[in-house]
Parts: sequence; structure tokens; C-alpha cells
Amino acid sequence: MLFTPKPQHTKILLGIFGIAAVAGIAIFINTKTGNDTQTVVSDKSLSAEELQQEMSRIAQYEFEHGCVEKNERGQDVFCGESKEKVDAAEARYNAAVKASTMPESATAKADAEAIKKFMGDTAFEVEYSRSQSPANFSVGVLTKLSDQGDERIDTPQAWKRTVNIYRATQEIDGTCQVYEYEVYPKTHDIVEVRVVYPENYQGKCTKGDLFSPKIPEAKIKEVGQSYLKNLGLKQSLTVTPVDDMSRWQWKWQDANYKLPEGVVGRSAVDSKPTIRLFISSAGKLLQYNNTVALFEN
Repeated sequence: MLFTPKPQHTKILLGIFGIAAVAGIAIFINTKTGNDTQTVVSDKSLSAEELQQEMSRIAQYEFEHGCVEKNERGQDVFCGESKEKVDAAEARYNAAVKASTMPESATAKADAEAIKKFMGDTAFEVEYSRSQSPANFSVGVLTKLSDQGDERIDTPQAWKRTVNIYRATQEIDGTCQVYEYEVYPKTHDIVEVRVVYPENYQGKCTKGDLFSPKIPEAKIKEVGQSYLKNLGLKQSLTVTPVDDMSRWQWKWQDANYKLPEGVVGRSAVDSKPTIRLFISSAGKLLQYNNTVALFEN
């Protein structure tokens, strides 16, 4: 089926024929063709899992039969009516996930206060997005699946963690991106901060980025130390330039910590309690990780 892509109203298809949903679950689209028809189902009585399946069906149908084009980064994106249909399905799914995982008001308030303290801004606003496992913490039993290096980590109940995820309501100055925060609700510790595109991002940005204009090294270190001061950390972090000085990293790791016998961490970050902070050459926060509370609780 031939169609003419429309330049406006695009929806990014991330990964291999997949869309990244707001809840962090990819909608994978296979390349099978056939006479399947698109079915839109009312979400009044559907579970989040059923809405995710509906979203996948709609996305696959539109990918095969609808409007898809390339954005300026060479990524496949939905456009026109296809984008509208996929957006609507994604919105139904995201609303269901949000409603089913919404933390109690006292917890959300304490989480938000922790974020404000980290940012050094009492007026900083965030919105609850979802709750899920931490992005950079996976401890479990390792099972080798093949001689080609395929493996799987199964997480015992004692090592399962859930974090609340919030997104800033305002874009980072001079960019089209926003900060997203993972907060551990048991202690209200921020365990990760990362940069993401907002839900309404159209796949095109005419603003700047996180790495320009560059500022002096002393100013970069001043920015990093201000975040660490806001956190009130007791650990002493080592600061080093990385990636040809496009980023500066502050890092601490408990070198003496050892996981119990029988379980492993997926990476160096979740093998030992670790704190990392990354500031760009323009003095902008790029990423923050702190897995200490996840090991202790």
C-alpha cells in the first residue's frame, strides 16, 4: 500500500520497529504482513496489560498500512492520522498505568520535596508518571542460556525494588528535553535522574542541546558541587573528566561491599552501592545515580 508521508504531527518509532511507551515498555512491531484489520477497543473495562496489547496492535497496523516517515535523525516516525491513532492508544494505556500505580498523596509529596531539594528550587514542579523497577538496579540469580553468551537474571523477591517516577513540567533551559526522576518511596531517596523527551515531543527540535555553550572547568565543578551539597551526601566523591571533557563525572563506590553468594549484579552500578553524577561541558545536569538505599533496604 502506497501512501504519502505528511511532515507534520510525527510520532517517533524507537528501536527495531518499536515505539517507546511512556511507561517504559516498548511496543514491538513485527514485520509479518497479512489481512489483519485494526481494532480499537473501549478501555472502560480493559486492564493495563490489555491496553498495551491494543496499543501494539494499532501501532503494528499503522506501521504496515499507515503514514510513516523519517525525521531529521533518520528515525521512523508515525505521521498524520496514524500518529493520532497511536497517540490515542498510548494515552489510554498510560492513563491506566498511572491510575493503577499512583502513590498515596503523602508519599508523592515527600518524593516531590526530595526532588526540589536536589534541584535547589523550592518552586520546582514535577508530575507523577509511573512506578516500576529501577532502570539501573538489577540483582538476581544468573542463568546461562547458551554458549554464545545469552543469559538471564531472575530477581528473588528479597531483591525486588520499586521506584516512583516523576517528570519535570518544564523543559531544561535551551533544550526540548525534561528531567525524569526515580525516587525510592521507602526512604524518598532519589536513585536516578535522567534526561528524556516530554510526552508531547513531536520528533523535531529547533532549540539547543545540553553541551553548549561550553563553560570553564571551574564553573562546571561548581555546578556539580552544588547538586552534591543539596543532597547532603556523607560520601566523598572523586571528580574526573570523561569523553574528551564533554562530561565531568563525580563518583563514589563502596569497594568493600560484596553481594551475598548466589546472586549477581547486572553491571558495576548494581554490583556495589554506587553514586554517580554527570555534568556536561555546558554545566547542565546529565545524569545522577545513587543505589545506596536500594542495597540497604
